[in-house]
This record gives sequence, C-alpha cells and structure tokens, in this order.
Amino acid sequence: MKSKYIFWILAFIVFASLLVIGVSFYKIQPLFFFIVEGIMVISVVLFIVLYRRLIKPYYVITSGMELMKEQDFSSRLGQLPDSEANKLIDMFNKMMEQLRNERIQVREKNHFLDLLIEASPQGVAILDFNGKIASLNPAAVKLLKISTAEDLIGKEFTDLSTEMGNRIAQLKPDEEVIVREANMTAYRCSRNSFFDKGFAHPFILIEELTSEIMEAEKKSYESLIRMMAHEVNNSVGAINATLSVIFDSISSAGNDDYNDVLPVVDASIERCYHLSHFINNLSNVVKIPKPMRSEVDVNQLVKKVKSLSQSECQARGIRFTLQLSPEANLAFIDEIQIEQVLLNILKNSYEAIGKEGEIKIITAANPTTIIVEDNGGGISDEVRRKIFTPFFTTKSNGQGIGLMFVREVLTNHKAHFDLRSEDGITRFEIKMSDTSVPLTYKAP
Repeated sequence: MKSKYIFWILAFIVFASLLVIGVSFYKIQPLFFFIVEGIMVISVVLFIVLYRRLIKPYYVITSGMELMKEQDFSSRLGQLPDSEANKLIDMFNKMMEQLRNERIQVREKNHFLDLLIEASPQGVAILDFNGKIASLNPAAVKLLKISTAEDLIGKEFTDLSTEMGNRIAQLKPDEEVIVREANMTAYRCSRNSFFDKGFAHPFILIEELTSEIMEAEKKSYESLIRMMAHEVNNSVGAINATLSVIFDSISSAGNDDYNDVLPVVDASIERCYHLSHFINNLSNVVKIPKPMRSEVDVNQLVKKVKSLSQSECQARGIRFTLQLSPEANLAFIDEIQIEQVLLNILKNSYEAIGKEGEIKIITAANPTTIIVEDNGGGISDEVRRKIFTPFFTTKSNGQGIGLMFVREVLTNHKAHFDLRSEDGITRFEIKMSDTSVPLTYKAP
C-alpha cells in the first residue's frame, strides 16, 4: 500500500476518533465537546500541512524515481509550495538534465564511432564473450575474402579454414601477428578489447601491409643489388683483364711447362663471366621498366608462350594443353613482360615435374584471368608463403630471381596473383585488375 493511502487512513482514524469522542460528550459536557472539536479542526489543518510538506514531495520524488527507472530523462518534476521540497526537486531536475545530455553525447559518439568503423580501411571484428564473431565492418568482409558479414556472424575464425583465420583464432589479448599469404599479401592482425557496461569486449583489427612491406623489401634489395653490382663488376672486370693477359702470355710463350695452368686460367675466366652474368641478372630485376601497355589478345599470347615452351616439355615427356576462353579475351597489358612472366612460371612447372607430367593453361575473360596448372607434386605451405620473397629458392643452383621478376611485373600491372597447391596440383592464378582495360574502352 502506498504511503499516501496509509497517511489518509491514519487521518481518517484520528478524525473519526475525535468526532466520536466529541459527540459522546455533547450532552454531558458541552464545553469538552467544543474542545475536542477544536482539536479535530486543528488536526485537519496539521494533516493538510503535513501532507503538503512530507507526503506530496515524497510522492513527487517517487514519481521521479519511476521516470529514472524507465530512463525517461526528458521529463521534469513540477514545483511545490514547500521551498525545502523545491530544493530537492531542483536538484533532481538538474540531475535528469545532466543524464539526458550525457545520453545524447554517448549516442552521438556511438553513432560517430559506428560511422568511423564502417568507413575504416582497417578490418574490425567485434567478438562476444564466447569468442564468436558478433559483427564485422565492410573492410573486414573484404580482407577476410567472404561474401557478406552474415557468413561469419555467430561463428569462430577457425570456421574460415584459412591460415589467417587460424592465426587470428590463436591470438591472445593485446597480441598481434603478421600473416603473409603466398600471393605476397600481408596482414597485421591484433586482438584488443574495449569496455562496455563494465565488461571487456574483445575485438580484432586487421590491416593490410602488402604495399608497405613490398616497398620496404624493394628498397632494401635494390640498394643491396646496386652495391653488389658495382663492387663485383669492378672486381670481376679487373680480374678478367688480368687473367686474359696471363692466358695470352702463356699461350704465346709456347712453354709446355704451363699447359696445365691454361685450363685453370680458362676456367677462372669462365667463372668470372658467370658471376658477372649473375650480377647482371640481379640488376635487371631492379631495372624493370614500367609497363608499356597495349591491347593484347590473351589467348594468342598464351598460344605463343606454349610454342616457346613446347620443345622443352616434349623433351621431358610432359603433356601441354590449353583451355582457352571462347569469347574475345583482350587486355591492356605489356605483352613482352607478361610473356616473360608466363615463361618463368612454365619453367618452374616443368622443372618441378621433371619427367612425365602435365601442364595446363586456362584463360577466362571478364576479368582477364590466366591460370597455369601442373602436377609436379605440389609445394609445402611453408615454401608457398616464402616463394615470392626476394632471393628465396628451393633449387640447389637457383638464384631466386625468376619469381622476383614475376612479382614485380604483376605488381606493376596491379594484377592479383595467387599460388595454391593441393593434392599434388600447383595452381598459379593471375587476374588482371580493372585498370587493365582494352583500348576500345570509352569512358561514359
């Protein structure tokens, strides 16, 4: 029962008691009757005053508590005749105004934060307390290579079945890791948390670092190659000149005592030549020119590449087939550079096969896509992640230059490329970007 009802019940009991007492003494002692009735009138006045000073302010404040409970911070309490109660009401109204302003500020900040997350180039994945994905921003959907955010909502990162998903799932709080894929794409993934309603909510940040890493690598190996080329060429040139003079002097002297020396000198000259050739190959990687683009029929380019590699494949007993797109497949590319890229990839394929295997080139249009497949036994995940790293090679006599060249040319063409290996089949896919449009394209 509410307090005001108890108050009026008590007032009724008091008034009724006084009235009964007064009536019972009305005939016996009239003076006592008037005294009792006077007391009753005074009690009525006191009860009214008490109601206005205590019960009504209490009722008003209780109504305010209900407003707070319902989180209705826009309503205010009205003033009362009692100045003491008005001080409490003024304080309550100021508190409600402050809460309202703080709620508006929080909503505005949250709205701004939502817009910022949606527009951020960094992928943001917010997790629930069970480690499952609660929300993903558009950048995260793109970086994780999924169709829509709903594909992962309520799931864990291990459900992606990718290396990046597995590495993210293993992250500990405040830990970050660099994930590098076989196509040279690199990501920085970190796990952090924010507090909401007193609880720490974990979230994942995903940032692509491909361009920064490739630029840093390129500057490093360019500087290294230039220094090596300068020092080696100067030294090799001087040594070669000296060895040539020695060889000519011994040959013209006709002294049989030095016949055993001539092959050594000749081998040393040949070794210097190979060293110079090796350094020049490195320098050529640094000096790759920008693409000279023109309209190229990709199907015809692939046929040309096949004819250039056919003899080597036949000598190894390797079956070489083409699966070309039926529609016109034109691309705006540097034909010479892309031709060399394909020749390098094919060289790796038939060397990986060795003998008796199969190589297939598949093309598709819209977008222009070239796929080179071989059954050379495949490559391990560890090698696949490192294969485009400068100077990395698995061959005993390799230099790690061929795929450096492939990487640089495709990067300059802004093409997407990916290397995958499964069940002994290695698949190198090149997909030209939207900038590789034919010359016949006309802007609207």
